[in-house]
Amino acid sequence: MDDPSTGIELFNSGRFWDAHEAWEHEWMPDRKGPEAGFYKGLIQVAAGCFHYQRHNRRGAVNKWTSGSGYLRPYLPVHRGVRLAELVGAVEGFVQAMAGQTWPDLAMPTIGQE
Repeated sequence: MDDPSTGIELFNSGRFWDAHEAWEHEWMPDRKGPEAGFYKGLIQVAAGCFHYQRHNRRGAVNKWTSGSGYLRPYLPVHRGVRLAELVGAVEGFVQAMAGQTWPDLAMPTIGQE
């Protein structure tokens, strides 16, 4: 597996589907390897943000929940990617989505060291 930075640049510019695709490209060659959960978590979080943009509550909540679960073992930083802030933001989004109204959420950015 290579470098997550292309996906991070896409994600941070709000291009969540493109980030998803970039990370999936990194994940596919070694889907069972030690980095698989890291990439799968990033892919799922990006998909959740994409669903949020499309006002798909169920899709956003499901992908954010699974994505944070995949990333949790890699906290707080993995491969120079600051995951603790991302996971914290996503878990807050899941709680915000539990209300009756559609929450106005500012999508997170991913920091690197």
